[in-house]
Amino acid sequence: MLAVMLREFRLILRRPALAGLVVVLPVLMLLVLTGIFRAGIPTGMALVVVDLDRSDLSRTITRMLDAAPELRVSEQALSLTEARALIVAGEARGAVYLPQGLERDIMRGARPEIVTFYDNQHMSAGSMVARGARNAIDTVLAGLRLSVRQGQGEAPVQAMVSLQPIPLQAHALFNPAFDYVHFLLAALVPTLLQIIAAAATAYAISLDFGPGRHPQVLARMAGGVLPAMLGKILPYTLIFLLILGLSDIALYGWLGVPLRGSLLLMATGAVLFVLSVQLIGALAFVMTRDMGRAASIIAVITAPAFGFMGLGFPREAMSQLAQGWGAVIPGTWYVQLRIDQSLRATPLDISLWSVVWLGCIAAVLGILVLIRLLRLRHQIEAAA
Repeated sequence: MLAVMLREFRLILRRPALAGLVVVLPVLMLLVLTGIFRAGIPTGMALVVVDLDRSDLSRTITRMLDAAPELRVSEQALSLTEARALIVAGEARGAVYLPQGLERDIMRGARPEIVTFYDNQHMSAGSMVARGARNAIDTVLAGLRLSVRQGQGEAPVQAMVSLQPIPLQAHALFNPAFDYVHFLLAALVPTLLQIIAAAATAYAISLDFGPGRHPQVLARMAGGVLPAMLGKILPYTLIFLLILGLSDIALYGWLGVPLRGSLLLMATGAVLFVLSVQLIGALAFVMTRDMGRAASIIAVITAPAFGFMGLGFPREAMSQLAQGWGAVIPGTWYVQLRIDQSLRATPLDISLWSVVWLGCIAAVLGILVLIRLLRLRHQIEAAA
């Protein structure tokens, strides 16, 4: 088996396509994703202001909107029709409508309406625009109402109680800054790596076990079909674990994502995750003995995996079929383990179940691959 492993490392060096799939593509993926999400928090999203009041208050609101870190007031629009056209054209993410007589009505104690429009088809950007606009407007109006009440003779404490009779405290747990490095990057790297690892493993196996190849030569070298298959897989296991380790160094070192849990548990989960994904690729190929069909199977299983992980849409709100599909994908449990042990400091007895599920997935896939290899061994022996 060691001889097959050393042969595999030499094969990677001799085949540019294999080296590109195993080394160049994952490293490039890591660099691109890190470059995209390095800022962490989206800032400067374009906002249009429709200011029909043209008062000191409306200009103050506009300045506060422009000062919000999420927003950038790109231009003033003369009407809602013009603002809508800018949103549809993609030149703005939202619009704020300041009606005529805004300052006058507020000073009289009336309740004029300030309306925010935002593009919620792009939910992340839309929700950020809405939150940034709401916070900026609430800050300006709260200060103005407080000044008006104090000008009418109310004491500062009474004025504050009138504005907010029941104080509400909201605490965002585990990712209070709404940082996309914590939210997306920690999950995207394993998600894309599982696609590459499965495809690379299937391609590497096809070079010796595909139609027209001579797997009996490799089997004689390793002392059997099973050690030959292990010798084929394990070099890529080491390479993908190294790439995953580099991504963790970037994530928890350079980008500053907190690591509050067990490094040993995460390492165990990483090994089981990589092996499980490789076994998906191995099973897809040994079942079909055709790289094209194996690649199709791998794509069907791994490409939509991010949607089943519960990061964008909660898993408990999915159908039973979707929950089951997500449960058999290794990335679901590995991403949950990473988030639990890095951000949430989840107790080990809870996070251990993610590792157990990864072990079960790897065991089942390993048994299926072994059954197929036993049939392949009989075919090889018959051919010999």
